[in-house]
Amino acid sequence: MLNWNLFAKPIFAAALSIVMLSAQDRPKDKIKNLEALSKQGKNAVPSIAAYQRDPDPTVRFAAAEALIEAGGVESVDALRVSSEDGAAEVQRIAVAGIVNFYKPGYVKKGIRAKLGAVGDKITKTPNEAVIDFYVQARAEDIAAVRKVLMNGASPAAKLQAAQALGSLRAKSALVDMYPLLKSKDDPMMMAALRAIELTGDKAAASETIFLLRDLNDRIQARAISINGVFRNEAALADLAEVFARGRSPQSRAAALEAIAMIAAPESRGLFEQNLDNRDERLRGFAAEGLGRLGIKDSKAKLEELFKSEGNLRARMGQAFALVKLGQWETSEFSPFNYLFNLMNSAAWHDYAETYLSELSREDAVRAMLRAKLGAATRSEKMGMARILAREGRASDREAVDALAHDRDAAVAEEGIKAARALSSKN
Repeated sequence: MLNWNLFAKPIFAAALSIVMLSAQDRPKDKIKNLEALSKQGKNAVPSIAAYQRDPDPTVRFAAAEALIEAGGVESVDALRVSSEDGAAEVQRIAVAGIVNFYKPGYVKKGIRAKLGAVGDKITKTPNEAVIDFYVQARAEDIAAVRKVLMNGASPAAKLQAAQALGSLRAKSALVDMYPLLKSKDDPMMMAALRAIELTGDKAAASETIFLLRDLNDRIQARAISINGVFRNEAALADLAEVFARGRSPQSRAAALEAIAMIAAPESRGLFEQNLDNRDERLRGFAAEGLGRLGIKDSKAKLEELFKSEGNLRARMGQAFALVKLGQWETSEFSPFNYLFNLMNSAAWHDYAETYLSELSREDAVRAMLRAKLGAATRSEKMGMARILAREGRASDREAVDALAHDRDAAVAEEGIKAARALSSKN
């Protein structure tokens, strides 16, 4: 009698094997495998990269996410391959992953198979994410992102690339930004303006002058800011026109702030006329301008205004001007101490740090900062670390090292960044 078990068992085993192989070929199983591989770190990059050529875009997307989570230089090298993918969303997550290598936390961890909301995977912060100014992105990584900007598979992928180039402070990509300013695409124009503000110079600022009268308030404000930040004298006449005939109090204030940053001698009369303006912003910016011009004759007037000023924003500008004019006292009610104490304010510490950073280009002001270190609060120490990261010199090394070894972990983190920045200058 024929024993069917001799035939049935091999056939069943073969069928089971086919089913198992089929299961392994399912996208959800590949994605599950990628999730496991990502937890193994950079050593798993070659295994993860094998999925980058999968026919299913959700698998390729998951492979890019796994590379981001695995980390390491090898993962970024592989992400450049994903940036050339035919699927726009794979390109977008790959570009974000390249930024994440230089700015950890830019992309949220955890693999998600679903294509679509790449923006949801990018961590949102109050300040636009950008790599630390002393970090240098590799030329090949910038080139890969630029390629997506030029030839991306969708407008969204191109926008992602433009935003990434700003985050990477890619100065070499500025030439790609100028045509975008005339694109009539507001998000793309904003991305280009941001990249210029983060990496540009006076020549780059000059490319934005025609936007000083743009009807989009956000675009106009960013263009005004750029020409002020880079102290672009070529924009002075246009800024004066905006100040004189601006369509809103906000645009007029932004224009005067930019004029104050440029601080051209011919603007002296404009500053003097606005020291007593009813708008507190204009009072503050007018004081700033006189301070930057070094108009000693205005010191008595500024002292009088500083003592009687009831608005904090205006008073900050007056304090800055007085320190700029050489009032380097550190007593309790001095202009310098006023700015220093404001680093404890959640609402105003950014302004105070910005003012103190500019003032700290003077050796004497940095010495005043260093003298405050021993009795400084946590917020003051963190602000001081950020200031010295930008404006520090060799003479500040001891103070920076003290901040880097502070018992408060948050202070120490800022101090370590400052130490790295200081080292990058030498």
